[in-house]
Amino acid sequence: MTFGELESLLRAGGHADIELHAVDARIYQPFQRFGERLLPLTADGGAARYSSRFAACKALADLGLDQVDFVHRSAYSEMIGLETPFDQTELRQRIGIAHLRD
Repeated sequence: MTFGELESLLRAGGHADIELHAVDARIYQPFQRFGERLLPLTADGGAARYSSRFAACKALADLGLDQVDFVHRSAYSEMIGLETPFDQTELRQRIGIAHLRD
């Protein structure tokens, strides 16, 4: 889905499940979730990528999204800062972003 298609969907009253993934410390990429499948959002003919979480959230808020699920996965056998379960390797946070709109 392109950013334009997502914006049109939201303006028409539709809903989309959007996740923002921390690919590494300086790459944040938005995906649309369809059940168990993730498809990258595209902008300008390629996968949308941002150098900060704020920039990504701001762009998504400007499209009309009110919230996004932030996902950070660890390549190690645990996620620092999470108590249990000890084998959890993914941090998920629901972030309200409506306040970032112009």
